Amino acid sequence: MKHIFLVVLVALGLAPALARVAASDFVDEKKAFLLAVLARDGYAIPFAAFDGRRWKAPWPESRAAEMPISIDDIDKDWWGIGRRPERMTTWSNGVKVGEVALVQLAMIKSLCSTRLGLKTDYKPRELAPPRLKAPYPKDALLVAGDVTVDKIDIVEPGSAEWNRTLILITDRFNKVETAAARSFMAWRHPFDERQRRAQPIKIEAIYRAPDESAGWTTYFVEAVREYPARPVDAGCGIVTTGYAWVHLGPRDEIKIELSTRVTYCDRKGVVFMLPFGLIRAGGSNVWVFQVSGFETEAYRVVDPEKDGTQWLVSFHAGSCPE
Repeated sequence: MKHIFLVVLVALGLAPALARVAASDFVDEKKAFLLAVLARDGYAIPFAAFDGRRWKAPWPESRAAEMPISIDDIDKDWWGIGRRPERMTTWSNGVKVGEVALVQLAMIKSLCSTRLGLKTDYKPRELAPPRLKAPYPKDALLVAGDVTVDKIDIVEPGSAEWNRTLILITDRFNKVETAAARSFMAWRHPFDERQRRAQPIKIEAIYRAPDESAGWTTYFVEAVREYPARPVDAGCGIVTTGYAWVHLGPRDEIKIELSTRVTYCDRKGVVFMLPFGLIRAGGSNVWVFQVSGFETEAYRVVDPEKDGTQWLVSFHAGSCPE
């Protein structure tokens, strides 16, 4: 089986001569806020803005031929909230930790890509590793604006919630895995459906947060089904990775959205979540998180509404060719 994946190579910058980003037709300064990821080395990448009514990522996706002389030379529309913030608040695990000042612009290495970001005055408690480490450690979510970032809880492995979630997703996992196995044009899964269902499903992580609908709770689940390596697999057997949004209601109502991906044990093309926090905006409880793997890293803002997940922002921070 050949690994064939789509890899998106993107770099963030400003076009020559400070080309303007189209301004929003509306910014509510009281409700608007900007989000950025703070890495351990003190560099930050802005990835999402809420103008009081809608989400956006108002940054060009082509590398700049020129860069502004200073942070003051950036047009205010580039920030997505109609102004340049002097400082941003640091949030970690639902706790406001402090503030950092935005010092200057910087070209930041992110995997094999380069992004225009910001140097801050952040001083990490731990020694920052070289940028070669992937995924690079993130210490906080940065926020400019009056908004609270709540914690996304981690469900304890082996707990009643953990075991119940495994039972809830099993039937859907089996059906979606069968569809994924049949989707290949020139490859056939070496294990038939009966053999696949005989292999256990293992949950690797569950995250939990309240839904905006009263009495509902949302879970995000990462699960795998691993197969024994055959002689032709050279010690690296087939793995099915599943991602699920599980919604539990007040009267034992259950809604599940689940997708799967079939790879080998190297899990090329597979990403894993790092939650940053839960934000109340636009009448919704939105999840803010990072997804990363061997070849890509992205930051996302998602409204996991029980009637259908809404992807509000997906910002590609960097990629590497396979």
